Amino acid sequence: MSRQIDRTAAAPDWVVVTAPTDRGGDPAAELTAALAALAKRLPDVELRVAVLGGASHTITEALDDAADAGARCVLLVSGQTLTDRKMGAWFRRVVGHWLRERPAGARPQVRFGGSLCDSDGYAVMLEQAIVDGGVPAGETTAPLTSPLWEQVPGFSRHVLVCRGPRCSARGAAETQPELARVLEDRGLGDDDVLVTVTGCLFPCSQAPVVAVYPDDVWYDGLSADRVPRMVDEHLIGGRAVSEWTGRRAPRH
Repeated sequence: MSRQIDRTAAAPDWVVVTAPTDRGGDPAAELTAALAALAKRLPDVELRVAVLGGASHTITEALDDAADAGARCVLLVSGQTLTDRKMGAWFRRVVGHWLRERPAGARPQVRFGGSLCDSDGYAVMLEQAIVDGGVPAGETTAPLTSPLWEQVPGFSRHVLVCRGPRCSARGAAETQPELARVLEDRGLGDDDVLVTVTGCLFPCSQAPVVAVYPDDVWYDGLSADRVPRMVDEHLIGGRAVSEWTGRRAPRH
């Protein structure tokens, strides 16, 4: 039987289930079955998945989607089954940034849901896993080594794109796909320029941050509109765009 939500001022019409990072995989795919089951019980609620950092759909993008769709109240629920106070603080900072950037009349109310592990629900899930007994482990999995993974690719430059929480909230979500698009447009593959999406590269106030090695060049504020010039002048032409390079601390 479908459950109807009481439409009070605080009742959410959007729920965004969040994860700290994609950890190399898309959490949306992992949560699809659970959210599909929940959608049948809450048909009047829009359910989405977002990440704090990483290449998947970010929290700020999900909030933009909710605002553009006319949502009245968005509830953010951490999908983590263990409390992480550091990540909780990052969630609040990222959402606070989004609220400051979005006009007051063009945004929904945003609320934080309680931790999934602060209730009896976690114990119920754990008990069910114990009762089920799991499935046997096997020896037929793929090995940890492969002949295909023995050589470093023959690239000339390695580009590191930060997708930490602050960079993801301040433009990296647009910078990363634009970099991939421009490199493809210029005919540059992994054997020319290897792009790696990273976690936090530390100089968060300079977000979005992109580093290029072996040149030891760090770009600050490398928004999507700057990417074509950086590719043409630096990755192809060999000269860094000096006015966009980040402020460096002195070496001791």
